[in-house]
Amino acid sequence: MAKIHPTAVVEDGAILGNDVEIGPLCYVGPHVKIGDGTRLLSHCNVDGYTTLGKCNVLHPFAALGQPAQDHSVVPGAPTYLNVGDNNIFREGTAIHTGTAPESATTIGNNNMFMNGSHVAHNCKIGNDIHFISQAVAGGYAEVHDRAILSGLVAIHQFTRVGKLAFISGCSAFSQDVPPFMLAEGRNGGVKMYNKVGLQRAGYTAEQISNIKQIFKIYFRSGLSSSNAIAKIKAELPPTEEVMEFLNFCANTKKGVISGSDKPGHRS
Repeated sequence: MAKIHPTAVVEDGAILGNDVEIGPLCYVGPHVKIGDGTRLLSHCNVDGYTTLGKCNVLHPFAALGQPAQDHSVVPGAPTYLNVGDNNIFREGTAIHTGTAPESATTIGNNNMFMNGSHVAHNCKIGNDIHFISQAVAGGYAEVHDRAILSGLVAIHQFTRVGKLAFISGCSAFSQDVPPFMLAEGRNGGVKMYNKVGLQRAGYTAEQISNIKQIFKIYFRSGLSSSNAIAKIKAELPPTEEVMEFLNFCANTKKGVISGSDKPGHRS
């Protein structure tokens, strides 16, 4: 049974799972569905056609399911926000629904959205991701599993951030940040492969060695992107991590960021 504070407003039609907690001065809209064990601590606003999975935690002034900040939104048309399980939304987080009718913003599982972070309309956010304070993702952006967006990072609309990528604070990108790499700057470049993140994620020495070779070939050899891809295919085995990088590059629409140092530099 849900526990609802007397000062909270839960509109008729909202569906609350077992052991849901709605704290002081929270608002839950009529089309909202909240899964078992999710807690709205206080002063939270969840509206729109929003579905929250199990055991999420919303801290004060988190706002989920508001309409997209886009002039093309059709007032009253259903747009969605679908959130998985075990996510943490800290103070002032804002996550919006899709723009076009019947479109959705999607959030996976086990993510941390620190204070003031923002996910815009139609984004696809994976699992085990950290949005550090004030990090933002523009409309239709994608952030893949276990990526970290440091404080004040801005990801431009339609841009992708690859698996286990790490973006340094105050960076901004409008081109794709590839998996396993550490990037920084304003449309800057790859500084290094994310060795510490890979180790923490349980990647083997052999897998990390393959990623190191990818880094050297693609970002430090001075080759064009197409020639670097050909060299990676010729010289490295088609392991999971190698194919993750190759498939990411093959599916880019905005281009993949370059290296940041002079060609031939070896780290």
